[in-house]
This record gives sequence, C-alpha cells and structure tokens, in this order.
Amino acid sequence: MAYAYRLRGPDQACIRISRADLPAKQPRVFLAIGTMAYPLNRATLKGDTLTIHDEFCQIERIISRARNRQVLLIIRDVDSGQPEYVEPLLFHHSFFAPFFDFARSAPWDTATKRFGSPEKPALLAVFTHAHDDNEMLRFWEAHYARLVPHRSLYVIDHGSPVSPRTVLNPETNVVTVPRSETDHSDMARFCGSFQRFLLAQHSFVLHSDTDELLVDEGGPQALLAKLGSGALHGVLTPATAYELLHDIRSEAPLKAEELLSTQRALVLPAAEHYKKPLLADMPASWLQGFHQVYEELALREVPGLALIHIHAADARLLREKNRKWNALRQSEADLGISPQHRPESKEELAEWFRQRLADARLTALPKGLRGTF
Repeated sequence: MAYAYRLRGPDQACIRISRADLPAKQPRVFLAIGTMAYPLNRATLKGDTLTIHDEFCQIERIISRARNRQVLLIIRDVDSGQPEYVEPLLFHHSFFAPFFDFARSAPWDTATKRFGSPEKPALLAVFTHAHDDNEMLRFWEAHYARLVPHRSLYVIDHGSPVSPRTVLNPETNVVTVPRSETDHSDMARFCGSFQRFLLAQHSFVLHSDTDELLVDEGGPQALLAKLGSGALHGVLTPATAYELLHDIRSEAPLKAEELLSTQRALVLPAAEHYKKPLLADMPASWLQGFHQVYEELALREVPGLALIHIHAADARLLREKNRKWNALRQSEADLGISPQHRPESKEELAEWFRQRLADARLTALPKGLRGTF
C-alpha cells in the first residue's frame, strides 16, 4: 500500500511505497483510475519515497475524477528486466490540507513558497476560551499583555454568567459565543476556526487555556525575536512543561498584580501532559483537550520555551474552578470520552495537594524561568 502526504506547501508531494530497492531515479509515474492512467511529471525516486514537484496541482486534478474508486500508483521503467510496479494509493490528511483551508488560500507567495499574504500587519495574536473563569483570566491577561498589546489579546467567552469584560482591560477583545453542553471536541473545532481567522492578519497565533502560560527563558522579548527572525515555522511546542504548585503549608494566596514566579517556588515536571502544540504560523486542527493536532508532521519543539500550568497555583482558585467544572453538564459524546469529576471539598483538595507536595519529582522552579511570568 502506497501512502501520499505533504510536508510543506502544495507544490511538492511525497508518496511512500512498500519497497526501497527499485533502481529507477527518475521513473515514469502514473496514477490509474480504472483503465485510465494519468502521468505525473517531475517525479524522483529515492529509497522508498517518491517526490513529486507538483506546482500545477496535477495530482488533485486526477484524483478528483476518482470519486469513490480506488486510485493506483504505477511506476514504469523501473528496470529493463522488471514489469511495472503497482500499488493501491492511500492519502494522509496532510496531503489535502493546503487546498481546503481558508488560512492557506491564495495568493501563493513565490518568494517564501507559502500560501497567504507575504506580509501580515501583526506578528502575534494570543487567544483563549473561557467559561465563568474570570479570576484566572486576570493572570492570563497580565502575563500575555507583557508579550503583546491588549488589542492583540482575544478571549472567546463561552456563555459566562458574568462577562470577562468586567475584569479585563478595555482593549482586550472579548468574543461571546452561546453556551452549550461541555464538549471538548466542539471547543477544539470553534477554537480551530478562530485560529484560522486570526492567521489572516497575524504571522503567528498562540492559543492557551486560561491557566496556561507560555514563557521563554529569555523573557517576552526573546520570544518575539524568535518569531520575528523567520526561523520558526509550523506548529510549535515548548521543550519543557511544569505544573506550578501552591505550597499550602507556607505560601499565601496569589496576588494578580505580582509575577507568579515570585510568589511560588515549587513545580512538578509535566512534559508528558503539557508540551502542547499551542503556537503556530499555520492552521492547527486540535483534538480534544488541545494536547494534539492532526498536523503532526508540522510539529516543531522550540528549545528555551516552557509551558507553565497554573491551575494548582492557588488552592482557593482551584477549589472554586473544580466546583464550577463539576456543575457543568457534559454532552453524551464528551461524557463517553472524558467524564469530569474534580476534587472540590476542602478535605479532598487538601489530600490532593498533600500528594503532589510529597511527589518525588517535586523540584524548585528553574532559575531560568524566575521573573519570566
């Protein structure tokens, strides 16, 4: 079975075949539908991978004729002593993404070999989605306002009983959508659509939950310099991730007007959960919970970046958030995937914190991150 995919824009396609010993370097390649065989020009075979330079979307024009019929890959002239090589062809979703995504629509910039306007008026937009989470939004806004102006911050308010507008800077954008049952797939879909909208006028878009802070060891200006350098592309993930903990034995409640890294000293490494794909210069199609994207071939890890999860940075705020979450009604589909119950009584939460503060992995906040959030 051959497998077609794309690593970059629409001008180049790759097809992985089941053999790596065919000698032809520039073979004659065809896609066949029924009795009709259509040639693919400018194909190069190296090992088990065909690379097709496809500036004129010839493959898409051929397969559009297939409808529900199987497409076959045919390689001819592989060797004077061998018959033609034939395999059924399957398509990875990355193959079609450049053609069916608004954010990648024309014009095609010949200088950068990328879709979209060659120059966008803003470097970075940051957005989140929230429901009845105004206290945590204060920390989210204070952190990201050190990275971009308030007018580049966007909050999708998912039907909060008290609008985030009451606690946020007047220039922070608030977009209200009607409240539905809790469904993480639905959240991922509407946030994906909003990310594409923001990409129309921003080179990069950062999406995080209200309790997630992306930080650079060099500070906000270091991150902006990396984004402006032209060296970073794709869907970006931080190299490290931490859960910031409230030491309920000795630390006071958080103050929104002060840096969190000066108020909390302990973290738990959380790379297995929170090295999330949250910053991108291309559309990101998130799965439930925003921990994964369909565009896994575009994932790039960025050294020096860390994601700080602050949901447990204040015991009172966590108890209040858990109480609200437990009161929400999940959709039937969401309930089947990820039933929600979070500790909310004082006793449950005290035990929850005791377990984490006794975790052998508990460590001091890295010095390189102090003063960055």
